[in-house]
Amino acid sequence: MLAYEYGSDGRMALREKDLPRAAEGEVTIDVVAAGICGTDLKIARGEHRLFPPGTVRVPGHESVGRIRENRSGRADLEPGTPVAIAPNIACGQCPPCRKNLGPLCEDYTSVGLTFDGGFAEVVRVTARGVAGGNVLPLPAGLDLVTAAMIEPVAAVVRGLRPLRLTPADTVLVCGAGPIGLTAVVLAKQAGVRRIIVSQTSAARRELARQYGADETIDPRAEDLVEKVFELTDGIGAEVVIAATPVHQVFTDAVRAAAKGGRVNFFAGLPSGKGEVTVDANLIHYRELLVTGSTANTAADCAEAMEIVASAPEAFAELITHRVPLREADRAFEMAKAGEALKVLLEPQT
Repeated sequence: MLAYEYGSDGRMALREKDLPRAAEGEVTIDVVAAGICGTDLKIARGEHRLFPPGTVRVPGHESVGRIRENRSGRADLEPGTPVAIAPNIACGQCPPCRKNLGPLCEDYTSVGLTFDGGFAEVVRVTARGVAGGNVLPLPAGLDLVTAAMIEPVAAVVRGLRPLRLTPADTVLVCGAGPIGLTAVVLAKQAGVRRIIVSQTSAARRELARQYGADETIDPRAEDLVEKVFELTDGIGAEVVIAATPVHQVFTDAVRAAAKGGRVNFFAGLPSGKGEVTVDANLIHYRELLVTGSTANTAADCAEAMEIVASAPEAFAELITHRVPLREADRAFEMAKAGEALKVLLEPQT
């Protein structure tokens, strides 16, 4: 089969690989679509902690397709069944797992991160993943391509959960990529009072307005924090989401928060370059809650699947480009350029 693989030379390239076969308890899936996200771009740059020098592995963790082989014994995973993959597979037994922190599992495995993923014609899901509910049959009527948004939506669901959005909140979203725009959609669905989006790109600021932002800010043209306090009559934002991997964003996220505000550091910075300047006195004297979130669980993906199925048009519009797997180099260049939103690789075309 054809796969887009990270090689021992630290480069992504199309390669022919043996077709994976399902062992006892496993399934294989014919991949219909696999999204490219910031994590994949980080992998391609050689900056991901799970891809140390010498790694040979196929990335791709935002994958959907149809069951090819089923050796799991599950009747709902018969060949041909359309499914989404919840990529992060937890052991369910270690201390983090017992606290519902599956992405922090001490025996963590993940499709496309610790073993071969969806940038290939066929992907295999391990027995532990199948038993843990990481293969999700899709609801009737949900388009497979739109379903490729389930995994990124799940990540946002997980990031927003501890922020407890209320109708009284002003929400500041820093970054209007697919994650930031998904946060806008979910905040709008939660009925928050106001949504402000900070984004350098004029085109993406306009998209943010189309998706429900009440105000947009160009942080290069005006001081982000001053503008947020101006728009909120000196109060600040009750909820702030740092959804872009820029150091200054994390500093400003805390500065822009209202008293008693809740802040989520959603984006990840490159390994070894995660230090940012944060005013601890603001956290102390404003009694801020600052949270982090990484990845998602199978339960998060199941929740996201219901959200996407309930309003598929809102999430389908985030998919701006669909590219055959054999043109993966071009797809990654499009994703890196920043003009596209969600770029999908389609191995079957």
